[in-house]
Amino acid sequence: MIDWILTKDNAFSEQECDEIINTHKENGVFDNERTGYSFVDLNVNKFKYASNINYLLDEYVKQYPEAGKTTSVWSLTDMRFKHFKPGDSFSHWHSENSMTYPHRVLAMQIYLSNHNCGTEFSGYNKTIMSVKGRAVLFPAYFTHTHKGNICPEKKDRYIVTGYINFVRKGEDE
Repeated sequence: MIDWILTKDNAFSEQECDEIINTHKENGVFDNERTGYSFVDLNVNKFKYASNINYLLDEYVKQYPEAGKTTSVWSLTDMRFKHFKPGDSFSHWHSENSMTYPHRVLAMQIYLSNHNCGTEFSGYNKTIMSVKGRAVLFPAYFTHTHKGNICPEKKDRYIVTGYINFVRKGEDE
């Protein structure tokens, strides 16, 4: 069975991961009510490592050619730096496409730190482990309901998430 999950190790170097953490970790807004993590919304057009992400989109279509056959245009439009304090996790089952976010096609996660935990996918009995520099792209739909695991080592965790959305021509520029 095809799981439609692309996992790429070393998509970001250790130095790039450290730079992203050091740039954003003090600027986060903590949202305990909804998410349980602090975050910084990132400007996709100004993100220093956007070429790394464009490469990942190309790799996704190479691995899953069916994804490239759509006539709709889709592009990375939203990104967020997230900091989970020890013991925190986005640990309830969810998908990224919803009534609030109907244009999401793919979800992206970039692990910026190493942990003995990861992202668990319900329908595939699969957990992608949090490895520094690893990127994961997967469909945003109910078919890829997932949750984050709590780090058993009680360490701070850092990730960048993003969403590849359907866009009108010219909106992704």
